[in-house]
Formats: sequence, C-alpha cells, structure tokens
Amino acid sequence: MRFTTSRRPSPGARRLARTLARFLSSEYMTRGKSGLDEGEEDVWMVVVEEHGSPAGLARRSQGEEKVLRFAAFVEGESKRMKTIRPAVVGTGKRACEVAEFFNLEISPEADAGRAIRVRDREIDFVDGEELIVRLKI
Repeated sequence: MRFTTSRRPSPGARRLARTLARFLSSEYMTRGKSGLDEGEEDVWMVVVEEHGSPAGLARRSQGEEKVLRFAAFVEGESKRMKTIRPAVVGTGKRACEVAEFFNLEISPEADAGRAIRVRDREIDFVDGEELIVRLKI
C-alpha cells in the first residue's frame, strides 16, 4: 500500500498522507507530475481534497476505486512509529467497511497497541493511548 496526494496538494493533505502512511507502516510518495503506476498488486491511497482541505481517501487498485469520505480531520501527536500492523477496533457495519478499506483485521476489543477505533461519527487512529489522527465522518 502506498500513500500519495493530488498533484498540487495543500499542506494539510500532504501532512495527512504522510501521517497515515507512517501509522500504517506504508510508503509515502510525492506525486508531482507523475501518474499512479498501477501494477497487479499495487494499492494506492490518495488523499482527496475539496476547497483546499482533505475530504477523503480514495483506494485505487486494479482499475477500481473506493472512496472513504470524511468531513474534517484533527491531527493529534506526530511522532516516529515502529513498524506495527494495526487492527480495526469496533463493531457493526462501519467497522467492517473500514477494515475492508484498509485491508486490516477487525477486533471487537482494543489492546494496548496500535489501532483504528471506529465509532458512529469518527475514526480514531491511535498508538497506545496517543491520538495520531481523528477523521470525523
């Protein structure tokens, strides 16, 4: 999985893409004038903008696109992170959709590690007890 932005991203979109790439132990690539080189196994996560602010994530793979929209994002603590695969924590349809979107396992309970906590109106990316990013959906 690789993260990138539009060709002319706002600073907020670039920051969000880099933070999510670090959180998910993925690669971030500056796009510039280049297109998305999609191989058979490549999955691109593109931060989508509206009116100069991040407004969603587009998952592009094998010619298909799925979009996860959000109204706003709040950035928490920015730090270096170890390579750990997070789990999606939550129950219900929304948690299943988020787990499928990021191709992660779902867990009904949180442990002390890295997790994506899904609630009715927000998705929290947490490392231990530290909030890294909150997406309001």
